[in-house]
Amino acid sequence: MGSPYVTSSRGGERRPQLPAFCRSRRPVVTVTASSIVSLRLLVLLVLLFQLSTLLLVIAGPLPPRPVTSSSHDFRPDAASGADGVPLLQPLSDR
Repeated sequence: MGSPYVTSSRGGERRPQLPAFCRSRRPVVTVTASSIVSLRLLVLLVLLFQLSTLLLVIAGPLPPRPVTSSSHDFRPDAASGADGVPLLQPLSDR
C-alpha cells in the first residue's frame, strides 16, 4: 500500500490526501421533518409491539377454558362419576 500523503511538485511538501470514496461526489440527501416524524412513529410502534409481547410472556400460559354445553336440556350435577367426571342430569328429572 502506498503512503496516504502526496508529494507535490513544489519543494517536496507533503499534504494528506483523502481516500477515493471520500473524494467522490455524492448527491446531497435532505432529511425532512415528516420523515423524522414517520421514523419516530415507527419506533414507537415497534416498542409497543415489544412491550405487548413481553407482557404476554410474563403472564404465562392461560388455563384451559371450561367446556360448556350448547344444549339447555342438561345441567351439571354436583355428583361426579367414578372417574371424577361430573355427571349430567336432564332438567326434566329434577
